[in-house]
Amino acid sequence: MARAYPLTDLVKLVRAYGVLAGTGDMDRVIAGELSRRWIAREVEHLVPLSTLPAELFNTQRGRDLLAAEIFSNQDIDPETINPEKLDIGTVGRDCLINTNRLPKLEPSIHAAILAANMLLGVRLYGNHGLGMPGMTHDMIVATMLQGTLGKPYRYSAISSEDHEIIDDSYIFSWFGDAVAANVRTLDDYLQRFESAIEKGETPDDPPSSEIASAVAAIEASRLRLTARAAGDQIISFLDSEGRAELARNGVDVKSDFPERPFLEQDYARTGIAFGLVGVDHYALREPLRNTLIMAVRDALEDPDKRERLSGRRGKAVHEVHMNLPVMEYYVAADNPNSIETVHLASLEMMRSLEKGRRKSLSTMSAHAFRISAIAERVLGRALEPLIVTLALLHDVVEDGSLRVTGYGHSLRKIQFRFGAPIAAMVSELTDSNVHTDGINKAAITLSHPHLLPPQAQYNFSGFTQYNLKPTEADLPYTLSGIVIKLLDTVVSLEEGIRDPELMTGHWRNSGARIFWAERMRGAIVYPLIERLLLEFKASQIDPKYYRRPHSVNSVRLRAGMALLDTTMMYLDLYVTQNLAIVALEFGLDAVQRDTLISLFNDPNVDDRQFEARVLVDLLKDEKLQASIRKGVLECIAHTTLYNKDATDSSARDETTFVSYRASALRRQAIRRELQLDSAEKLSALALRKEQVLRRFDQTIESQNGVYNPDLFASAG
Repeated sequence: MARAYPLTDLVKLVRAYGVLAGTGDMDRVIAGELSRRWIAREVEHLVPLSTLPAELFNTQRGRDLLAAEIFSNQDIDPETINPEKLDIGTVGRDCLINTNRLPKLEPSIHAAILAANMLLGVRLYGNHGLGMPGMTHDMIVATMLQGTLGKPYRYSAISSEDHEIIDDSYIFSWFGDAVAANVRTLDDYLQRFESAIEKGETPDDPPSSEIASAVAAIEASRLRLTARAAGDQIISFLDSEGRAELARNGVDVKSDFPERPFLEQDYARTGIAFGLVGVDHYALREPLRNTLIMAVRDALEDPDKRERLSGRRGKAVHEVHMNLPVMEYYVAADNPNSIETVHLASLEMMRSLEKGRRKSLSTMSAHAFRISAIAERVLGRALEPLIVTLALLHDVVEDGSLRVTGYGHSLRKIQFRFGAPIAAMVSELTDSNVHTDGINKAAITLSHPHLLPPQAQYNFSGFTQYNLKPTEADLPYTLSGIVIKLLDTVVSLEEGIRDPELMTGHWRNSGARIFWAERMRGAIVYPLIERLLLEFKASQIDPKYYRRPHSVNSVRLRAGMALLDTTMMYLDLYVTQNLAIVALEFGLDAVQRDTLISLFNDPNVDDRQFEARVLVDLLKDEKLQASIRKGVLECIAHTTLYNKDATDSSARDETTFVSYRASALRRQAIRRELQLDSAEKLSALALRKEQVLRRFDQTIESQNGVYNPDLFASAG
């Protein structure tokens, strides 16, 4: 296929991240692909500690939770806690726990990330420390893609019926000849390897030491995921519905050790793979054999030792990760803008956020991978390893905190692992506890005379000390920070657009969605859009622009234009879906909904006309009350035309909705200013809007006219 920019190692790696997110995010270790209903129940929410199953508190993770919550003022050893002597029903009644702190089956895409980091260690430190150049980046990417073959790629279309399949042709087109050849060679050998194991025979020798090491990394990575699941004993405290689904997927949920058959199988396969001729010893076999293999063997011999596999310090995770050569030897602080640092960031993100689930369909890992993939598509030649590293790490501190996932991550830990400049860049993307900090930071960015590259704001010459804190409201966003903020917004919008039925509570109604889009995220994103617009216009009208301090080169300006275009497109698609939700809440028919959408987006309709024709004639309170009685929404406060604490006697507050329309019209004006309103672009945008509406209507039809995520999830 023709390409507008070189197919570099970084481009191929980032595309692999995107394919992983798009094919395997509903796959879980041991369980395989799970239903949408299961995924919907994993979505992040708060639950009282007292409602958690008693079986959880008999595990190490459960005791850690009790120590953090019930004994928070004491430096207590969790192992000394006896849950049976605690009245958890009483002491835990008022304690709300983020479900991202609870153990979960890991997404299978984590195995690919582990394998990639194992093989990077072989490339850098294999062959007795001399390195193995034959372990190319193409081979590493080919190894990552093995589990995706034959699967539908869910991000290839909004419609669920139009997904592309990952096959040889797809890989050749998007990854090039070398990756495609390695994928086929590796897949062919893996089939022979598995066939020999099934027959009880010894597999034949791999065609090369690189293939041998790749197979060993694949098998060891699967074992690591299975070992963590066994150590966490997740299956033992699933509810009856979750256990029933696992039983349908072939898991003996009635066993005292239901993970054992899978642990035994993966242990045996890893042992066979490690015995293949050519597997690197120094960087692969030795660090894993002395940690993971030994710990799993002990657990199989004595099931009481399963807990050693679990927890933040568990032998199935912490010791494995910390003993990988890339973690032990590679100094990311000296190489912040390298592909090796990208790999290390993927490992840090995965191990910190493995339990994290977003309020949509996505795991936190897939969310970060999707941001990376869109960055590659949008930025093109301007894509740098540093941008991808930030995409992978941007949520690690915020969502890896003690209160969210229980991991206890911090900016200082990022600084130790990746150096102060990267830590400082992560800090500006980490939300502060003060809601207005991000808004103030965006306002300062808009008023700043320059777009600052990170090198201008942070010292990249050494391990400089910074007083790191989230957001740092007194400093403008750097150019890299702006890029990640906008891309993060794009992916968050996409998640809502693609899977509206998985939003729960007030998030499935127009009030919370439009308030978030306009008053919360919009208050940060809109000034950043305007700042980029100022830079584009300056570059066009000022003949001396490129002599300015911190001027942006032409490649980055083109990338910024594409980023702005993409961000505005997704904002408009989200508007379309939200207007469909408003129409549903107010009981509008298809013609009335089209009228609402048309008038909302028509710049020739002034505010007075919009009020009369939409707010008065279309969006009537009596229709809203009828929808509440039907169960379309829970209460009047959940719609965008009322405050979140409104009652039936409250007056309307239409200001957010009117402001939301003004922002949409402003995007139209920006498109005209930047000449992004060609007939071709507007036609493509209109087609995407129709797809969003069609997807939304399919959801409502599946729910019999009521916007209920549980009904749709069970039907899907």
